[in-house]
Amino acid sequence: MRLVHVNVTQLRVAATCPRLHWFDTRATAARHDGRKVVSRIWRKGGETPGCGALFHTAVERFNAAARSSDEVLAALEGARDAEGLQQALMRWFNGACLDLDALAARPVPLRLGFIAAVQVYMEELARLAVHARAAGLPAAELRSQLFGDARKRVDVTFHVGEDVHVHVTGTIDYVYFDPRLGKHRIVDYKLTPASSPNSDLFQVFTYALMHHHQHGTRPDVAVFYLHPTRSVREARWEEVEAQRGKVHELIASMVAWSDNALGAGGLPPPGDRTYCGGCKHERSGACVAELGHKDKGAWDRRWKALETTRGDGLEERAPAAAGARAADATAAGEPVADEPLVEDDPEIEEALAVVKPAGERPRPAPAPDRGAKAPADAGRSKPVVAPPSGAPSKPADRPSSRGAKAPPGAGRSKPEEAPPGDERATPAPRDTGARPPASPTAIAAGMLLGFDDGGVPVCMDPAVLRTHVSVVGAAGSGKTWMAKVIAEEALRAGVPVLAIDPQGDLVQMMEARPRADVPPALLRAWEELQERVEPRILTPGSSHGLRLCLDPLRLPSASELSHIANPALRAEEEEGLLVAVAANLVSLCACGGEEESQRTFLYQVLRHLPRAAPVRLRDIVAAVSAPEDLGIDEADTLIRKSERERLARRLNTFVQGPSARLFTGGTRLDFTELLRPSRPGRVPLNIVYLNALSNDDEKHFFLAALATELYRWMITTVDASSGGVNLLFYIDEARDWIPAGGGKPPAKQPLIRLFTQGRKYGVGCLLCTQSPRSVDYNVFGNTSTKLIGRLEAAQDVDRVIDWFTNEGGAPSWVTARKGAEKGSFVARWPDMPAALSGRAFKGRTLFTRHAGAWSPDRVERAVTEAGLRGAGAGGAGDAGGGGG
Repeated sequence: MRLVHVNVTQLRVAATCPRLHWFDTRATAARHDGRKVVSRIWRKGGETPGCGALFHTAVERFNAAARSSDEVLAALEGARDAEGLQQALMRWFNGACLDLDALAARPVPLRLGFIAAVQVYMEELARLAVHARAAGLPAAELRSQLFGDARKRVDVTFHVGEDVHVHVTGTIDYVYFDPRLGKHRIVDYKLTPASSPNSDLFQVFTYALMHHHQHGTRPDVAVFYLHPTRSVREARWEEVEAQRGKVHELIASMVAWSDNALGAGGLPPPGDRTYCGGCKHERSGACVAELGHKDKGAWDRRWKALETTRGDGLEERAPAAAGARAADATAAGEPVADEPLVEDDPEIEEALAVVKPAGERPRPAPAPDRGAKAPADAGRSKPVVAPPSGAPSKPADRPSSRGAKAPPGAGRSKPEEAPPGDERATPAPRDTGARPPASPTAIAAGMLLGFDDGGVPVCMDPAVLRTHVSVVGAAGSGKTWMAKVIAEEALRAGVPVLAIDPQGDLVQMMEARPRADVPPALLRAWEELQERVEPRILTPGSSHGLRLCLDPLRLPSASELSHIANPALRAEEEEGLLVAVAANLVSLCACGGEEESQRTFLYQVLRHLPRAAPVRLRDIVAAVSAPEDLGIDEADTLIRKSERERLARRLNTFVQGPSARLFTGGTRLDFTELLRPSRPGRVPLNIVYLNALSNDDEKHFFLAALATELYRWMITTVDASSGGVNLLFYIDEARDWIPAGGGKPPAKQPLIRLFTQGRKYGVGCLLCTQSPRSVDYNVFGNTSTKLIGRLEAAQDVDRVIDWFTNEGGAPSWVTARKGAEKGSFVARWPDMPAALSGRAFKGRTLFTRHAGAWSPDRVERAVTEAGLRGAGAGGAGDAGGGGG
């Protein structure tokens, strides 16, 4: 039997990021002295003060000293209200645990963050203690429960392999008996943003399961975020127990990651970007250099097999002699020394300079303005009335008056949400897609959309993409998930994808879902996508990804249109393109006045400009300023001189002013290059990320310009007789760009033209919307393939019925879509097999990442890590594996 020893601190680090554990294992082996190296990462990024090490070190010192403190006992005995007890504990903490002179020398943001966090900690402690004293619990017994509970010690062995046992020992710092609930609670305190609450809760689940098996408790758990914004995430014991398999996976994986670090096989660890901003391995580049992209790596998932044959896979270790002595010591309330550690903590030295060492005698209580009290302008900390259940309340954003109640819903476990306009910096969420049958079956040919309730695959012929596809469903129905499935399947079928991402929801497709999270029956399809996809993140007007530039403008030339045999049709196409470019420029300038006159004048300017060479924006500015140089002698009959001069000045700001970002730097927008793979066998996935643009006007203009250029490329380059699908153009939430009614944002007409003309040239369009009645009716009239998810409004059901009525009659299943199950879809497409008609199904597992929206900084980091930085279109390099 192989026995592996792990301590609680190592477990916390591995749960934070598996790669930290890998690097620590290697550093431990290099020491040759038996001392384990353990990295401590307190910050998720550089935006918050690094006071986590100071807080945890100080509170650990406080808890250890309070265990035998007469002053703390006296404060508990005399406690009458939470506020008074909080202040008494703060005074003792200042004198007994802190070097206030050293604290005063720390940076102001760190001090304020630390003070605010300690206040919240003491506030909760005081509320709990006052409740217990009011219920008749003696002060000495309360002190023992709060600070001297022997059951903080864990000594548990996990059976995680055929002949592998992992022995976990250590002390859980924040476990206490809550007399309000009549049970134990395990709490973790975070001084970081609540950007990954599910991941943070998982760490506490691990402690709770060990405590349960060691001591028979069934503890509830909570994560308190103290700074910079206060919030709480909680879970009851039943939720913890349901996650025990994930804990076994972590511990089993730790063994495999350690073996890999030592060159003994095992598994390479994946990375978690949440803490990259505070990690030295990220700053040095060693993480990616030695272990590859962050999604590279694997977990040991064998615990399920063991669970079916060996119970729950966990057994309590019978204490040996040393273990028995440890148990005796903890029972006596004495601290027990764990195995020696070397703390690789970038902030620990500063923390130790502020926190007094154990054994130092407290000095008299300090003056109120120097210790861990709030500054005068921060308000006084007041007690918050606990809800009847006794669960900790969510503190208010600012201290409030005495007796203020917690906000409704405070203290409840909340679903993880993405901050508006930013990414949810968590690992990919649990798969919510339909699973294939448990026993491997042959997946039917075609584009695999998902599986019905019986596990039968639902597949679509890739040729259907040419008829355009609309995915409709209410918010939260899974429509973006389904659209991403369609885009992935198009790539697998060899169809390039151009995706417009206005908010950051689609850019994640550059990264692959970890192989371990893909059902076995779908692994070959997952591998095919990774072998084929060539992702590129295109960022107009910024360098967060591959910067795109609209200058020079592509105007249609006679040679490009020469393949159109009909002279009248050829002239119409040329005129239509020039009118579209003129309209886009007028909308960008937003000069006011007579816009129709401006469009007419610009159209004439574009007609007269020589097109033998690329036309640059500065050429258009010069022509607008002096139209007579182009032979437009009577410009005043087209536009007033004052308006023409204003138009020229406005256009010039996009040449040499601060607004020139869309027309300077980067790579010229060229679809021939964008759709050309860097090497044979690859299929380009071009994601145009618009969220780095400064306002909606720029987004609308760029999309209008892109749609116009795509149309020009389509009619001048693509062979309309080829019959295949040359491109899938994917746009999310169409109502923002193609609204119903009389509204005419700049991109509306160019996009409608793609829907009306694209299928002739093999350019399929894919759109999503949660409000079908809010999208221009003509668009849906040109989409022959429709996937209908859950609908909520009766008006949306009526609109969908109208669509199908125009196509020969609405099917009976449409009305049942109102209130349908999340993730469920019914589809109709041309020449659909009769067996699929009306059949509800769920989308398959996504093969790429699907989480919250990514911010521009998050995109820049991902592009750099994936090696896509500096590679132009058509030469993005080997970024296969979806970026992973």
